[in-house]
Amino acid sequence: MTNIPIQKTILATLAFAFSNWKKLLEASIFPILLALPFLPELVHLLSMLKPGSDVPENISFHISYFLMFIYASMAILINIYRLVILGNNSINRFGFVLPSLRFGRFFLLAILLGIGQAVTLASIYLLPFYLLLIPLTLNLVSIANDVPYKRIEVTWQARLNIFLINFIGPFILISLIGLIENSYLDSLFSFISIYWTSISIALCYKVIMANSSTQSH
Repeated sequence: MTNIPIQKTILATLAFAFSNWKKLLEASIFPILLALPFLPELVHLLSMLKPGSDVPENISFHISYFLMFIYASMAILINIYRLVILGNNSINRFGFVLPSLRFGRFFLLAILLGIGQAVTLASIYLLPFYLLLIPLTLNLVSIANDVPYKRIEVTWQARLNIFLINFIGPFILISLIGLIENSYLDSLFSFISIYWTSISIALCYKVIMANSSTQSH
């Protein structure tokens, strides 16, 4: 498998976003509407989790709104992954995503992956272990496109480049925006980073599948 070129992947991500912005907006309508009830609470939670902020002992929120937000997050990821890999005709109108076996598999893997990422990002010393999770992240793209879970071979250099593109870049940008101390602006750029990471990881998946003789989409 050839390596993941950082500069070309960044440019390809930007090119895809700008050339397909209408379809990306359509893919986001249902997820955004579903997530709307929880967004004010999310902004409030993010403001409390800032360094130097007083975190209350009991953080409460509407569990139903939270579950709707989780469903919306899964839906928008599935839609973007399908758009990048299969094209504009691969998603439902307005980004509507019904509960299905595909969604169930995607949800379970995403939860496991989220737990693993939370553990590895908890300390800078655990950060290298994040690279072990890259194949799982790529499998999310597979499942979103109706490809069963399988072992995806990724070189360590490719994993490092994917990590730099999908985590370090957005993290630095959001950290710089955080200096402005505007919770709404923080939330906006965090939301935009979802598109960045989703498009770029799907493009990386596409490159890996296209350049591997043992792995085919």
